[in-house]
Amino acid sequence: MGVSIILILAHIEFPIDIMHKSVNYRIFLRNVFSENIKYLLFMETSPLSLNLSLPTSIRYSLVGRRALTSEDVRSLVFESIGLISRAQDDLDLKICPNIQETKRRLREGTFEAKPLSNMREETYRMAFGSFSPPATIVLDSHLPFCDMPMDIPDVPSTMTRYTAVHEVIHADDHAGGDVTLHATREHFFRHHRDKLESGMEVIESADNGDCICNCEELANIWAIQYVNLLTHYRSYVVLRHHRLPRLDMVWDMMQNDFFPPNLLTQIEIERDMRYVFEKMIERAGEYCIIDALLESKRIRDKHVTRYAV
Repeated sequence: MGVSIILILAHIEFPIDIMHKSVNYRIFLRNVFSENIKYLLFMETSPLSLNLSLPTSIRYSLVGRRALTSEDVRSLVFESIGLISRAQDDLDLKICPNIQETKRRLREGTFEAKPLSNMREETYRMAFGSFSPPATIVLDSHLPFCDMPMDIPDVPSTMTRYTAVHEVIHADDHAGGDVTLHATREHFFRHHRDKLESGMEVIESADNGDCICNCEELANIWAIQYVNLLTHYRSYVVLRHHRLPRLDMVWDMMQNDFFPPNLLTQIEIERDMRYVFEKMIERAGEYCIIDALLESKRIRDKHVTRYAV
């Protein structure tokens, strides 16, 4: 999968002279993106406390440093539904257009808390949580310790809410038929077939045991990456609206991903939040990870030209 990820960058004139190791990809991508935009990410973030009353069990789990339980996960999920509903009403944005159906499904859902350090290959997942259709949400039971050994106030609480919101958004996408996932996959064949074919040539020539066998699988992987990018961004928008403390630090933790979510906050700063939603999120099948990278590159190039001496 590592080879396929770098192919996108190769087609938009990023350097590709790096070794085929995931750690090198991460270092490379971090260098490409973070230097230009890491200080632009948090302009609207205010470290104010969120005025919400958490159930005692969750409040204790985040302050008292015990592992999360399944009942904690259930409470966090339904708190997240409330956060999302309020944010999309206040902002008049379609963050989770199927939220009532999602809530109905999750009432009968399964909630688990367990260590996720060995769960790395699920379709719907992030570092600290996963969603499995139709209605199973798992959060890492060690989330209350995610700031260790530094012991940073508010980070475990905000990261836990971020993870819960993230998985509820995945559940909402599934309740709506995973429209963006399917439409984005078709988008690659309509508009980027050449990149899929070139990608398969590199994968086949690498002979490194990669499990991607054809263009259909590669398009599916890229579509999943794009959907996850949108999910991260929507999670960030929800928690930023509610002014969760230390959200900037939590958001910075996401920059180790192959395609850091700050791609979309960079575009948001250049355009606006409604542009991101209307162009990328609501018009499924008309935009993808390649288009986001290209737009991000155009923005950086424009800034370089503007400040050139």
